[in-house]
Amino acid sequence: MKVWKRSMAHLALASLILVLMLSACSSNNNTSSNADKNTDTPAATNNKAANDKTANAATTDDTTKNEPAPAEEPVELTYYYIVYDMPADQQEVEDAINAYIKPKINATIKLKPVMEAGYKDKINTMLAANESFDLLWTSNWGGGDYDNKVAKGALLPLDDLLAKTPDLKAAIPDVAWDDTRVDGKIYGVPNMQIAAKAEGFAIQKRFIDKYGIDVNSIKTQLDIEPVLKTIHENEPDIIPIASTSNLFDFGRQYGYAAQGYKLGDPNFKIVDTIDKPEYKTFLDTMRRWYTSGYIYKDAATMKDDQLVALLNTGKVAVEWNTTMKPGGEADDKKRFGNNDVVYVRVSEPEFTGVRPTMNSVSHTSKHPEKALEFLQLTSTDPTLFNLLTFGIKDKHYTVIGDNTIKINQDGGYKTDQGWVFGNVLIGYLKEGQAPDTWERTKQLNETAKRPEVSGFNFNTEPYKTESVNIAAVGEQYAKALNNGAVDPAKVLPKYQSALKKAGVDKQTAEMQKQLDEWLKANGKK
Repeated sequence: MKVWKRSMAHLALASLILVLMLSACSSNNNTSSNADKNTDTPAATNNKAANDKTANAATTDDTTKNEPAPAEEPVELTYYYIVYDMPADQQEVEDAINAYIKPKINATIKLKPVMEAGYKDKINTMLAANESFDLLWTSNWGGGDYDNKVAKGALLPLDDLLAKTPDLKAAIPDVAWDDTRVDGKIYGVPNMQIAAKAEGFAIQKRFIDKYGIDVNSIKTQLDIEPVLKTIHENEPDIIPIASTSNLFDFGRQYGYAAQGYKLGDPNFKIVDTIDKPEYKTFLDTMRRWYTSGYIYKDAATMKDDQLVALLNTGKVAVEWNTTMKPGGEADDKKRFGNNDVVYVRVSEPEFTGVRPTMNSVSHTSKHPEKALEFLQLTSTDPTLFNLLTFGIKDKHYTVIGDNTIKINQDGGYKTDQGWVFGNVLIGYLKEGQAPDTWERTKQLNETAKRPEVSGFNFNTEPYKTESVNIAAVGEQYAKALNNGAVDPAKVLPKYQSALKKAGVDKQTAEMQKQLDEWLKANGKK
């Protein structure tokens, strides 16, 4: 790992200058005392020349001291991040951003949006080739691949660099910084947004109204089944429910913590939930829904960007939502083809951490300090954040109220991805969002229930080989099972056997060891 030692370099340079100054003073004093005695000797001549040289040097030094420091050359940063829709006006927005930030940090930014489906492969290819770039979006899901990139040394530790960007450090709560730590070090700058999430359903309002659906009767995942049945039987052109690889968060709804132990277990024993009877019950339900025509037929193979495109058609009635954030219905209206959406929550908000979206500095960056200065601006400067997120005023959006805008859907920059770029809490509200949306978001983040092991994150390095193998097995079996696309009676045993061969027992043992150590260190066991 690269260690930043600029402060030591400054100290060494200061010491060198002091030694040179003392040496020069000593030389001047000795020469002056001998000059009157030896004015015509060769030695005196040499001394005189030395005196002249010293005097000239001193004059030069004085002149140099009075001159302004040479201007620092501007640098160009390179920033890779995900998008679900490639903006037509990308270059125009980038030019506006650079005109704004160059006077502030003496740097420009080359924006490199990558479609989400290909992001992970793109970044891994560049890292394998040791390609130089500065910033990249990271996360604990999809292509963000945070833990693996930390384990591979692909990301710079930021602790020392953050000391030079105090506004960035102060803009983000300590609990958020702590959530990014791996072995005590920070490798990601959290994008501030909702960090306390609930689970539930986003349902198109037109179907609620048309069929008189009582949303208050929906308390669990299973309670949505009559709604799906009604949509299927009466709306032949509508998909009752669609999602990507995993339709539901199985664990949380069946009483398991994200770390794999049963909630309430005083021993925090991590189990392989795939072997639990609850998982078989869950799979049987998904299979019934799939064969009944409730679940989108290609859900098992659909990528995130494909889901976005499908939702945009307005032909999906229901989506499982794992955020349920304040103001989210306004965001989802656009995702659902400009159809109004109603949120129906089936779990209480819980602090789920900031790892779902961060930005990190590549270990190949030639300008890590400037990279942090840029991220400092995206977290503290509303003008830059709004430029990145919404584009150019009166072209890509229109201000329609106090800090509220309407996005121009034909304007060439409608990505609306503030959650990728920095701090949404300093940005504009969108049409339909209540004026107190950001205040409610902050309050929810501060008051939501904290998990029993909040702040603990697994270090995957000791079981990275098994982790990669297990992920590959999940790709082969879990997606199809969790969406009901295959018969669990036939495929689940194959999945369980493949997991054993991939090393799930070793992974579980290592995870338990790490969790036990953390629990003991934090007085919880």
